[in-house]
Amino acid sequence: MPEEKEHGEFRKVDRKRGNESGFAFFRLVLRLMGMRHARNIAGIICFYYLLFDWRAVKKTLPYVKHAWPDAGFFSKLLKVYKLFYYQACMLLDRASNLCGLSGFDHFYINYDSFRELAEDSEEGVLLVGAHFGNWQLAVEGLKDIKCKVNIVMHEEQNEAVKKHLELNSRTSNINYIFTEGEMHGAFEIATALCNGEIVCMMGDRHYGADTIGVEFMGETAYFPYSSFVIAAQTGSPIISLFICKDWETERYYAYGSEPMRPVKQRKVPIEEWVKPWVEQYVKKLEEMAKKYPEQCFLFSDIWRKDS
Repeated sequence: MPEEKEHGEFRKVDRKRGNESGFAFFRLVLRLMGMRHARNIAGIICFYYLLFDWRAVKKTLPYVKHAWPDAGFFSKLLKVYKLFYYQACMLLDRASNLCGLSGFDHFYINYDSFRELAEDSEEGVLLVGAHFGNWQLAVEGLKDIKCKVNIVMHEEQNEAVKKHLELNSRTSNINYIFTEGEMHGAFEIATALCNGEIVCMMGDRHYGADTIGVEFMGETAYFPYSSFVIAAQTGSPIISLFICKDWETERYYAYGSEPMRPVKQRKVPIEEWVKPWVEQYVKKLEEMAKKYPEQCFLFSDIWRKDS
């Protein structure tokens, strides 16, 4: 069976968790009953997965154990449920936005430097994100950028999810680069950067790519480093981007880092010169995870090298 894909919490593992009838149902609930009722229904569904989908729970537990090391067994299960529920709510936010039912207040931090690089320079820009907060909604925000935006992802096998995500729509400036194949989309990524376009990649899961061990939440975790190698080869700046939500105000906060410019060092092994740059990204991810622990959706045991 295919491994779980990047879009949405309830993705295909042994069976498809997302289907067209499910998407249509929640769109209907949002239109007729509003966000509050949609969230209540999502909460019931999340509780069902907590009880009966132990494979999904097992994938979530490594992060929970590191984020709340002193929590007991039932407390950890409650954290798993909250992670399921909060991501479901964020998917509903995105669905509501796509349906034109609601907009969302955004507060950008260090956004001007990114926009200047993206729109006012000829350089390509690498945005390195994570499965953190409402990264799906962040993609919608990039549609306002006046240049082509490329999203790097595994190709979605679920046809209903493909339709819901509107992959490679002709009416959008968003293009998707799929990582299946021998070079994992490296040629397309480098070409886009050399053309002065934006490329967005996830930096927290490797999906079979080479990794490097760095300190994360008190233990060595393994993160992919290909984005930093590509940035060094193309001379492109890297900006880490995280979007999270304040549940009391319903406002989203987008945190961007200052541009990083990795430089390849001759006669130095890749793992040595690239490690400090990966550590900068991971440090920012850990900082955000400590500030918003229930919005970090690391549903993978990144503390195991072979995971």
